[in-house]
Amino acid sequence: MILRTELVDQVVDGDETVTLVKDVVMTSGVPLGMVRKHLPPPAQTRGAVLLIHGFGQNRYTWHIEGRSFSAYLAQQGFDVFTVDLRGHGRSGEYSDARPHAVEQYVREDMPSFVREAVRLSGHERVFLVGHSMGGLISYASASTVLRDHVLGIVTIGSPYRFGDGSGFLSAFSALAHGLRFTGVFDSNPRLPLRIVGHQFRALRGFWDQAGLPLPVRGWHPGTIEPHLLDRYLSRAFDWTSLGVLFDVLKGGNRVSLRSRDGRVDYALAFESLNRPVLAVAGEFDLLAPPDSVEAAIKRSRSRDKRFRMFPLGHIDLIVGREATRTVWPLISQWLTQRSVPRDTTVTA
Repeated sequence: MILRTELVDQVVDGDETVTLVKDVVMTSGVPLGMVRKHLPPPAQTRGAVLLIHGFGQNRYTWHIEGRSFSAYLAQQGFDVFTVDLRGHGRSGEYSDARPHAVEQYVREDMPSFVREAVRLSGHERVFLVGHSMGGLISYASASTVLRDHVLGIVTIGSPYRFGDGSGFLSAFSALAHGLRFTGVFDSNPRLPLRIVGHQFRALRGFWDQAGLPLPVRGWHPGTIEPHLLDRYLSRAFDWTSLGVLFDVLKGGNRVSLRSRDGRVDYALAFESLNRPVLAVAGEFDLLAPPDSVEAAIKRSRSRDKRFRMFPLGHIDLIVGREATRTVWPLISQWLTQRSVPRDTTVTA
């Protein structure tokens, strides 16, 4: 359901702007929020694209004032739906539903988002583009509950085998896995990652030092202009739960790719899925090292699969200055080559 529609001028990057139709959308059932962007009629849309944010983030992963990947894709002719998973962003305002496990995103949120995107766009199948955990959600949902509704999958900095390529992350994953079985955290408390974002912002000068040998970083130093990084850190960080964190930290092919009851092996389903897959990694990504990202492509049996790596970190794969000249065009071209255009004028 469209709650509000407006014609907006949005900055793509720097001085480049585009006029778009922007819809604020709420799904049926458990109300979840999306923002839809596309060129005004009579323009045609190449295809419907869902952008899925990562762990503890929200829709501002894809759009900040001054640089917007969602506006860029809409400018390229796509019907773009930027989602807020349950408990995040507008979805947290529309409902008190909170995430307890990654599988809720996969089996409940994603089908709801896709049903609404298909209804509004008129495209029978959609592309899923996910960052970090959003890519893992895309792998799992596209190969099971959305198998007949997905044209292709793009993941950005998504660690299919969490910890591969990082001794620190592997050790942290093992520690978290052990703590989970103690039962100490069975209450599944909420995690206010907005505070983390504010602390990153307050200490941005520290985290942005290239010579500092830190085991993890959210971005590669110097790749994002300070004012844009401040905007990202103040808007994109959100709430999550400890249960979701534990799911992400399980490691190996259990990362959001195996149901909690053990009945559904999402990894096996994804690896046998014959859909186009593009996995993008950052050479300097200390949260999702290239080895952990490339594992999805190596294990996939898709006839159309591709892995690309760029000299970037985790966040800057989307909002870094070089991403606008490398990652963005790559994804747009990849989507275009696999798209079927249709008129944007559909019944809402």
